[in-house]
Amino acid sequence: MIERPGGGRVSTTESPVVIIGAGPVGMTAALLLARQGVRSTVLERRTTPSCGQSRAVTVQRDVLSLLDRLGVAAEIMRDGASWSLGRTYFRERELLQLRFPTSEGELYPPFVNFPQFRTEELLHAQAQACGLVRFRHGRTVTSVDDDGDEVAVHADGPDGPEIHRAPYAIAADGIGSRVRGGLGIAYSGWQTEGRFLVCDFAADLPFSRERRLWFDPPFHPGRIVLMHSFGPDRWRVDWQIEPDADENDYLARLDDMLRGVIGEHETRILRANTYTFQQRCAERFSQGRVFLAGDAAHVVSPFGARGMNSGIEDADNLAWKLAFVLAGRADAALLDTYDLERRAAAEHHVEVTGATMRFMTPASAEGVTRRDAVLAAAATDPARHSDVDSGRLYEPFPYVGSPLTVPGDGAGTLVPDGPTGTTTLRAHLAGDFSLLAVPGHGASAREVARRLASATAIIASRRLTLVRPEGPVPDTTGTTTLHDRTGTLTGWLPDHTDHLLIVRPDCYVAACVPLPRSAAETAAIVTRTLATALSPSLPAPSAADQMPV
Repeated sequence: MIERPGGGRVSTTESPVVIIGAGPVGMTAALLLARQGVRSTVLERRTTPSCGQSRAVTVQRDVLSLLDRLGVAAEIMRDGASWSLGRTYFRERELLQLRFPTSEGELYPPFVNFPQFRTEELLHAQAQACGLVRFRHGRTVTSVDDDGDEVAVHADGPDGPEIHRAPYAIAADGIGSRVRGGLGIAYSGWQTEGRFLVCDFAADLPFSRERRLWFDPPFHPGRIVLMHSFGPDRWRVDWQIEPDADENDYLARLDDMLRGVIGEHETRILRANTYTFQQRCAERFSQGRVFLAGDAAHVVSPFGARGMNSGIEDADNLAWKLAFVLAGRADAALLDTYDLERRAAAEHHVEVTGATMRFMTPASAEGVTRRDAVLAAAATDPARHSDVDSGRLYEPFPYVGSPLTVPGDGAGTLVPDGPTGTTTLRAHLAGDFSLLAVPGHGASAREVARRLASATAIIASRRLTLVRPEGPVPDTTGTTTLHDRTGTLTGWLPDHTDHLLIVRPDCYVAACVPLPRSAAETAAIVTRTLATALSPSLPAPSAADQMPV
């Protein structure tokens, strides 16, 4: 640190990236950069490793797969509440069930509920241990300057003003992002009509670990209530309350309200507070050398688990692109695709959760009447169940319209994950571009591997052959051979032909094409795809073009 005029301090940090905010998104970005060998400095207003609250509790299986590669999923799965069933009730009657099936060989449950503060503590410990992340707690970022060559992040620290300089900055500083505001980036959207009281409590309950949602229950008439577990003997209930309700009045009646939901059971209240949902999306996710991620870029209601999960995918999308540009492996234009891909994803999530909230918490008495009519009809006619919007749960957003995606079946989606020997398929693929060959039914895996290995002059050094369940696993040279024992990794591909997948560092499929017979054709396809990915041509498709069908 060196003094500067005016009494402030200047940090000439060796970190190429300054990350503002040590929540799940900021720390995931730091760890993913570290896996690419990139140092980062994380500035956090808090002086503690976590927020201390449950907040975003639901982790979706694909995000859990990513967190597993970062070394934190084992504890989440051990201590969290895994679930694959959601029940919806109207008044006293169970209306419908949403099941999220699991299949043989899947390592991760569809959803695990685990408190955000514990996720943050696990990520913080991993980041500290990796040696490439430098935390600076007790720093309140006040502004960010970008002179075109580097960014200067201004912060108030324990000893006074500081400036942290780096080539790039990631603002993961939450819904009230000072960075976003200082850059003049609009954060458009709306606030929902629903205000909620949330209570975390400890109790030994004879209930299954499942999501339960009530419309107009007898214990809370005219409103909605959500309940789920987030760990051993740990539960959470969200009650919709009046927009102008006195929070203290509800807090004084909390024990009675809990008994209305769970009956006569001994409970210990851990924490309780009220909140109001917002549906917002920044007009752009990047400006110069500064990038917005997580709630700083988008915020949605929690009915669908699309907040933290999509924020962590922001980090996964951005980290490898920054690392490639910093290492000189890609043109700076690659960074423009972060806004393109992730803003399209955010707009989709805002649209989906907005429709959910308009159904669940209508803004008018007429809206409530229409909603209740739908619920009443669904109670007697199973064909009307699809009219009930109890929250469409998170799924990764496909980049089918991205300039980094070669149009074709399966392209733009996450490659499936599952066990391949001692690790998982995505663990083999993550972090760099990979070539994955999948033999068709009855094809010789040895011959497919030979064809892939013989394609020279390709900058993608990872070459893998994934053998279907019925196929023998040969010894090969030039490629790594993996066996899909259950068929979950190869079953989505037609089995009548050999396939070549070009997989991005974030495990999204950039291209899925029939594997050419000649090495020269293979090399040409791969070279074209990687050239486009590492030096993309913009402008790109609109967000609407990328919406999943």
